[in-house]
Amino acid sequence: MTDDLKTGRPHEGSRRTFLRGLAGTAVAASFSDAFGLGGAGAPVGKQSSVLDLAATAEALSVTLYFQVLSRASFMLTPETAADLRGVLAAESHHLELLRSLGGRPLTASFALPARLLTDAGVFADTALKLEQISTSAYLGATHQLAAAQPELAATMAQLAASEAQHLTLLSQLSGYGPFRDTLPAASFRQMADTAPALAPYLKVAGKGAATPLPADADVRRVLGSRPVPRGEAFVQLYRPAPKR
Repeated sequence: MTDDLKTGRPHEGSRRTFLRGLAGTAVAASFSDAFGLGGAGAPVGKQSSVLDLAATAEALSVTLYFQVLSRASFMLTPETAADLRGVLAAESHHLELLRSLGGRPLTASFALPARLLTDAGVFADTALKLEQISTSAYLGATHQLAAAQPELAATMAQLAASEAQHLTLLSQLSGYGPFRDTLPAASFRQMADTAPALAPYLKVAGKGAATPLPADADVRRVLGSRPVPRGEAFVQLYRPAPKR
């Protein structure tokens, strides 16, 4: 581990490479390795609704970024912390939107990696995987809803676009450089297909410590007073046409 990371002094290089030089971390060996979607574990439930599964993924992301921003022992430069607060603000807004549309997380606690708060590499690997899962999940949801609920499908596309922005930001911060794939991975045909990928992060009774979804007030405390621009959902801008 580099001396500046040990002592907490700001890294002299670019904020995009804040993980370079770490030894003994779980950073993936290559850019593509970071995006493995292996999903051993109990299925979430194939009949869970699109909105509930989406809310579950967003609640997981909120929990992840909140924990790292409020409790991580590894150093984050002020610029990197500000970038991650921007991601947390977006994930929190996504969860708020999904709840307003009727979505409810399937659990209020999550199984996060044991070394998430002490090993920057574990955080980077986990965040990259979750952003890839989210991007692919919303693409699947867009396909699933396109025929019957086009306005909601367009909202899913908006969420996919936001998650893809997070993906390229995390790629930069982790030292992999910009996300260079010409298209995000289409890993899921419909939202229910995300169940195996999400399962390892969902709390299973009696198997390790659970990390609770933070309260809204706690998220606002970590975000601070700096305003974050909020977009408006397609489904709110363009109401479904009345049926004839």
